[in-house]
Amino acid sequence: MKKTRIVKSALPIYMAAAVWLVFGLIHPVYKLLPLILCAVLSVAAYFVGLKLFPGRQEEYEAAPDSGDAEVNRQITEGREEMRRLREANAALTDPGITERLDRMEHAAGKIFEALERNPRQAMEVRKFMNYYLPVSVKLLDQYRTLDSTGLNTDHIAKSKAAVENSLDMIAVAFEKQVDNLYRNTHLDITTDIQVLENMMAAEGLTDAPSLARAGR
Repeated sequence: MKKTRIVKSALPIYMAAAVWLVFGLIHPVYKLLPLILCAVLSVAAYFVGLKLFPGRQEEYEAAPDSGDAEVNRQITEGREEMRRLREANAALTDPGITERLDRMEHAAGKIFEALERNPRQAMEVRKFMNYYLPVSVKLLDQYRTLDSTGLNTDHIAKSKAAVENSLDMIAVAFEKQVDNLYRNTHLDITTDIQVLENMMAAEGLTDAPSLARAGR
């Protein structure tokens, strides 16, 4: 799961050091009073630097923490596969291919997030993790190798076309896998709405049509 951290800037430290350098050229910092004054100015420069250059936010992939060691291993291996897909995506220039690879990467990330939140769903994505994802990445690696030849001979062109034609199918399959993981969530929501509606109707609080039935 992606998290955000603050990467601190080194500029406040440089500003504090610059005070010592400049002050030392003007005053003898080996004397107590100038030394104290320089230290105060240096600290002030550091905190001013923190205000001016607070650092930048950076996203990073935290180690999976599902509570299940085997699921954590699967997520880690899945992320490695996605790293390879991301590398292939960066190396290719066709916007149509990039768009479908972006969809695949986004969907896979959501699968890993859902699995980390609920490791009991591991069986539901076993084929995805063990076959669909690695084979898809293998196809992209092969496509990248073919594309790097710069040639458009018969076998190369046909092989590239076969991969290109399969990408939309793969992206849709990845997205449906995400949707399947939220099937139970939909059922829970529908049940909660039905119970809530029945309780409100029993109290004479509503005569609106069922939201749950409307969503089916």
